[in-house]
Amino acid sequence: MKLRVLHVITRMPVGGAERLIADIVRRLDRSRYHPMVCCIQARGELAAEIEQAGTALFCLERMKSKRFDWGAVRDLANLVRRERIDLVHTHLYHANLYGRLAAWRSGVPAIATVHNTYTRPKLHRRLINRLLSRASSRVIAVSEDIRRDLIRYDGVRPDKIVTIPNAINIARIETPISRQEARQRLGIPDHVLAIGCVGRLEEQKGHRFLVEALAILKDIPLRVFFVGDGRLRKTLEQQAASLGVAQSTTFLGTRQDVPEILKALDLYVMPSLWEGLSLAMLEAMAAALPVVISDVGGVSQAVGKDEYGIRVPPGNAVELARAIRSLSGDSQRRVALGARARQRVLENFSLDAMLRELAKVYDEATPGR
Repeated sequence: MKLRVLHVITRMPVGGAERLIADIVRRLDRSRYHPMVCCIQARGELAAEIEQAGTALFCLERMKSKRFDWGAVRDLANLVRRERIDLVHTHLYHANLYGRLAAWRSGVPAIATVHNTYTRPKLHRRLINRLLSRASSRVIAVSEDIRRDLIRYDGVRPDKIVTIPNAINIARIETPISRQEARQRLGIPDHVLAIGCVGRLEEQKGHRFLVEALAILKDIPLRVFFVGDGRLRKTLEQQAASLGVAQSTTFLGTRQDVPEILKALDLYVMPSLWEGLSLAMLEAMAAALPVVISDVGGVSQAVGKDEYGIRVPPGNAVELARAIRSLSGDSQRRVALGARARQRVLENFSLDAMLRELAKVYDEATPGR
């Protein structure tokens, strides 16, 4: 009998954790597992992709206000019982909260994945996570930094935590188009250094420091392509204009052709203030791009001591600019770093390896089956 696993998340926009769920439910061994997805709040852009791949997706349309929504717990528990769910797997804070409560109410084991480090730990969240961890079969950390935070801030027992690094489906970032065609599509001249940054335009991603760095690099012919959307888009556009670098920035919004965009780039930059283990970073590395990246979360796990990319302090535009400048005129170094980065991902962050570890956790959480 197949293990019926329900993945719970608030909604499914184009994001790292959401993309990971889509990859997991698509690639799980269907002879052993029957995956489903539940969005507590709203569907999001990736919902249709999940359904098209043959996975059932439910949307509760709850969490409409900032107040705690007991109805979300009730509706989720009803879904667990109706669909005869054997295991609930939750992702990100709010889904970890509502999903684990619903699983406890239904008498079903729960696993929670924590995707981000705790840059500003909130006392009430720490207490909630501490209590709910006791009712969790396992808590998955996507990096060692997150594991340390779970022990330090939430008081989760070390034996309850398993570290499973994020991974990517390498095939998804492959594209048959040439670099020349990819650059032509974006209107990038041969002499211009093309820099990419993929992520939601929110405080966490630190885009404003990259815009500040551009003001320091005005003497270099370059263009930065911001892929993603969010609440800070207008603010960032205004910042670029005020610093005189608007002509060097292009805001592409949410895109479905990220592999083609990566193919056009010379360099990938991630100026995040906090992360878990960024899937966008891993995809850029798999695309053989050199990365300049804030030293946060699980970055050191992926790029080592600058063997596979250049780490910079978070929130430091000067150091960010210095790292970009060091690579701007050295194409041989960029190619070498990119080649090593791709091999690093192929060997250590493949989706198949992650799914094998996840299957072990699922089986340990449901020993009676």
